[in-house]
Amino acid sequence: MTQRYELDGQDQAIIDLLREDGRAPLARIGEQVGLSADAVRARMARLAGDGVLRVIGLVDPAILGYDVLGTVGLRYRGPVERLRAALNAHPQVTFAAQTVGAYDVMCEVGARDDADLADIVQRIAGTIEGVRDYEVWRQLDVAKWESQGRPRRSGPPAPRRPDLDDLDVALLRLLVDNPRASYRELEAELGVPYWAVRKRAQALFRDGTIQATAMVDRVSTDPVTMASVGITLGGSPDAALDALVALPELPIVTLTAGRFHVVAEAACGSARDLAALMRRILATDGVRDLTVLTYARVLVLPRPWRFETATG
Repeated sequence: MTQRYELDGQDQAIIDLLREDGRAPLARIGEQVGLSADAVRARMARLAGDGVLRVIGLVDPAILGYDVLGTVGLRYRGPVERLRAALNAHPQVTFAAQTVGAYDVMCEVGARDDADLADIVQRIAGTIEGVRDYEVWRQLDVAKWESQGRPRRSGPPAPRRPDLDDLDVALLRLLVDNPRASYRELEAELGVPYWAVRKRAQALFRDGTIQATAMVDRVSTDPVTMASVGITLGGSPDAALDALVALPELPIVTLTAGRFHVVAEAACGSARDLAALMRRILATDGVRDLTVLTYARVLVLPRPWRFETATG
């Protein structure tokens, strides 16, 4: 059995504060958890270095030019660490997990369009040693997107920003991966005056175009069983979709093109709870069949896109 990563009370408190504000100053976090700023920095570095914590920026993927998201199942034979390194080297891979089921790996891929998605998948399958086969499910619509580390829908979605210029987009591309970057670091990276970087970055966070939060590898740290669920519909698909969206154990529900009509993410307290969820899904009118890939370990922590749910 894989040993669970142990978080102590101060680790968890730091993570909770970063989820609320991923740009919170170290001194402020330290005051609330009873540690010095240096001690907070050291704990954050340890958690990040162990692959458990990632501070990220939430953003609408279309702003960055990513209009297509695909879920890819890979059949792989080889060392897991080699696969982890290879997938992390592909910036378009926005999440990946080693799985148990019909496929050995499940990953999400962001792309500019369908041709770009096809090219990216071909590169992944063709350049990673040990990949023997793959299958792709292209996301068509988002019915529900409330996974941990993705945006909490405590209010209306932020309005679209058609006025964003090249500097805004360049800042967003950096801040998605490192929302804690200092203005001096951003200035050096972009070659833009400090005052301009500071003003634009503050505006992007202030108006909600990007939100800083923390993502945690729940598979390693929480007593939770997670899985990707591919669902085939028939009969009454609209009613079935509504029923799936209503299930609290399914934080993500997407309509897809490919062998499955729906690809969802499940989060359950145990394998027994996952089995009970499977039975409930199969008993739902309009559900014809399902396939489950349980997460064994996370290989690439998510880049959490912010989606407006359009189905319903």
